[in-house]
Amino acid sequence: TRKRDEGSVSILAMDPEKDRKRLFARVGVQFQQTSYQEKIRVDEACEVTASLYPHAREWKTLLEQFGLADKRKSYVRELSGGERQRLSVALALIPEPEIIFLDELTTGLDPKSRREIWKRLKDLKDDGVTIILTSHYMDEVEHLCDRIAIMKDGSMAAQGSPRELMEAHGAKNLEDVFLMYMERDENDPEETEL
Repeated sequence: TRKRDEGSVSILAMDPEKDRKRLFARVGVQFQQTSYQEKIRVDEACEVTASLYPHAREWKTLLEQFGLADKRKSYVRELSGGERQRLSVALALIPEPEIIFLDELTTGLDPKSRREIWKRLKDLKDDGVTIILTSHYMDEVEHLCDRIAIMKDGSMAAQGSPRELMEAHGAKNLEDVFLMYMERDENDPEETEL
């Protein structure tokens, strides 16, 4: 969605600028905030999205999997926050992507909705979908992610599995590791590279 500032980027062995059309159907994206037309129904949003892809997944099945089958004729604006987030993920899955980017997926959701989405993500992972998740909720990252990168000021401060990072820093949870990096002075001579 954005051009790189510098360097190179490769997704599925393709350049996202040069191979944009070929990547379009292989990558799903759920933005932190998604705007929908004022008077669009759930089924209409699904139909419009499916029309963009030559081999779209059956969206009615996705709505069932995400607990939204009974909301098909509802206006998107009438959905709860959790339902809207589940719809955003379902729409991102319509092209049957190999990789899906999820940006702050559970921000503002109640614990029950968060756990429902976590279950769906585990199912996607089990189905072989690569998930790139951006989150400030370290319990979520610890629970869902195999590998993580902690970003600070636009640069990667640390990377590894949650367990590797916790062991390397003598921390009991990933939130403690995250806070170590966020509180660390940029001029700290003891900065650890992983």
